Amino acid sequence: MNEKAHALAQVSRRGMAWGILTLLLGLFAIASPVIPGLAVAIMVGAALLLAGISMTVYAFQAPSLSRVILKLLFGGLTVIVGVAMLSQPGLALANLTLLLGVYFLFDGAVALILAWNVKPEAGWGWMTFNGAVTIALGWMILRGWPVSGLWAIGILVGIRLVFAGITMLTLGSAARTAAKPL
Repeated sequence: MNEKAHALAQVSRRGMAWGILTLLLGLFAIASPVIPGLAVAIMVGAALLLAGISMTVYAFQAPSLSRVILKLLFGGLTVIVGVAMLSQPGLALANLTLLLGVYFLFDGAVALILAWNVKPEAGWGWMTFNGAVTIALGWMILRGWPVSGLWAIGILVGIRLVFAGITMLTLGSAARTAAKPL
């Protein structure tokens, strides 16, 4: 087996492994949407809390009093938002749902652009389908907001992960097929 075939075989194995893991995580999120949704809200709240503390400590490094005050205010606001998200994860989840809908629209658009850039390579069709589905998910989230807030993130992220997993499996399989003739 030459170097190129060996490299393609490694890409294939990794792609297939990550595809299976991503697919399984997606199925879990669909089966129990509230759990991953609340986990996302809690993780974002914790990240904001830690970032706010860091920003507040860093504020005292500013060269002027006006900058210290501005950085303290911004750090304090970030701490408050983090604490609010941690204390009210359901409400935080509803707000994150809105952001996720917008993110899916952009993510799907980028996936479509990438698919058209690799066309006609193997797997470009799945990449195109993945982008279209992601855009549709973004639209569904935004259309049903705020009612969809508690379950949408878990289910829609799960669907997104399932399609991403299938795409990775397809691309990994294509890499394995490409490695065989070498």
